[in-house]
Amino acid sequence: MIERLTRFFTKPTPAPEPQTRIVGGGSDSNLYARIGWDDKTARRQKIRRWMTKYKRGGPYADAIDAYWLFALSHGWKLACEDGNETLKARVQAWLDQPHISLDDILKQAILSAKLAGDAYQEIIPTRAGDGVWGVVTRDPSSFEKVYDVYGRITGYRQFTNPENPADSGILIAPDRILNLVVDQAPGDVYGLSIWERAEDDIERDCDIIESTTKAIHRHGTPKQQWAVGSDDRPATDADLRAIEKEIKAVGAKTDFATSHDVTINMLDTGGVANVDTYSNVSLQRVACALGVPEEMLGLGRGSTEATATVRMDVFLDKISTIQEIVARTYSRGLIDRITGVPGAVWLEFNDVSPDDESKIADWIAKVRQSNPLDPDAIVTAAWARERLGIPPDETEEAPEEAS
Repeated sequence: MIERLTRFFTKPTPAPEPQTRIVGGGSDSNLYARIGWDDKTARRQKIRRWMTKYKRGGPYADAIDAYWLFALSHGWKLACEDGNETLKARVQAWLDQPHISLDDILKQAILSAKLAGDAYQEIIPTRAGDGVWGVVTRDPSSFEKVYDVYGRITGYRQFTNPENPADSGILIAPDRILNLVVDQAPGDVYGLSIWERAEDDIERDCDIIESTTKAIHRHGTPKQQWAVGSDDRPATDADLRAIEKEIKAVGAKTDFATSHDVTINMLDTGGVANVDTYSNVSLQRVACALGVPEEMLGLGRGSTEATATVRMDVFLDKISTIQEIVARTYSRGLIDRITGVPGAVWLEFNDVSPDDESKIADWIAKVRQSNPLDPDAIVTAAWARERLGIPPDETEEAPEEAS
């Protein structure tokens, strides 16, 4: 209570005024909007387009799903400074509420940030206004950011009726929205959509697959050309109708008995060549544009080579960076509001790379073995357990306090 009253009556220190101004990255309807893109479609309309294509599924949607799947695959935990265990318990009690699922909140946030560039989640206060009731994810295609000439966010505007050109939107205070941005172009206010970066390659791959499908339908099965009649005895209309009737009854096991005036020539016996080459090259470019190992898009090339391991290691390092961004955003924007003490409790993701954990375990073992007479001299067993995420041994006796 004293802390809240102190913050209420204390006059906040005004933020310093920048001298440089933002020159790009805004909404299309904003004076400071970035220009030069080939696609002049409004940002919210483009996000709706990306989300529609994502809902269709396929390898591109699966590649985007890989980001939140890997980021959340090894779980997370709460950490706190010494002496703040009570605040940590308060956060855990909030997370244990039936209507709260932090995994789902983080999943939707990462997916929205990668697909649309920004995730918008409303922090809903309690009825009394003295706490946080919950977090609700909103459609990123319905939001615009409101900012000044220096690029500072002053609010958010949500458009609830996108089909109505007269819809001016609902202005929302900035402290009500959790805005997660994972990728961002330098000097940009909005986040950078990975779908937008890969859209050219995605469209080319779709074009290649569509063309290949049509080619297979047209040339994928052998066809026949029936030459009827000769120069001395041209085929009559009745002969052609009889041949046409016979062709319609042709099956996979049909054999032919013809006169010397009928010749059957086989066409397209080779099918469509190099289909796998076209598809693999296109998917490799898409995998590169989406930032995932190509094996995730169904390409087996390199799966047994050292390069495949390197690609996976690079992707896991990328996931670790995303985890740090997400943990910092939700520690500051959500957990600090629950505790009321900034920085006292924070979110930590478990390491997504098993090799990293193995290296840490080997390092701890070597340090403890460096002093066989007193293994706890540098690294204590309790610290090692905590670092490796091993629960404490409840049967172990607590060390006696010095008298």
